Amino acid sequence: MKSKSIEVKQGDICLIDFNPTIGGSYFDRLSMTNPGVTLSLSKSDKNNMNIKKIRPAIIINGNFAVGLDLKIVAPITTWKNDFDKIWWLYKLVPNKQNGLNVKIAVNCYQIKCISTERIVKILGNENKELEEIIATAQNCIEIV
Repeated sequence: MKSKSIEVKQGDICLIDFNPTIGGSYFDRLSMTNPGVTLSLSKSDKNNMNIKKIRPAIIINGNFAVGLDLKIVAPITTWKNDFDKIWWLYKLVPNKQNGLNVKIAVNCYQIKCISTERIVKILGNENKELEEIIATAQNCIEIV
């Protein structure tokens, strides 16, 4: 585990270690807090339910929780043309500020709260489109 976390700000595009063994997985915590609960998922099912590698993501929360080393992030994947049909995938194009080298999709439907210890490196920052990315993420959790 890293001893010091990287200082990041809202809109930073970072490489994040999504390996679920950092801090324990949901399944580990479930069995520790609920003795006697039997999960019907195989180990391979559990492993396939989480992102398990270093991937880019964008920091979408501000620094309102001073002293709390957690960030809300939206994972990023390479853009594919048929993503235009999926409203929760927000397209970003490369520019000097964001540090991207290809078009990407911000997956606003898979927002996650992570420890800042998971942040490996800052690639750039995307302030220009941040408001739209946050609005898209909010639409994913809107109460109807």
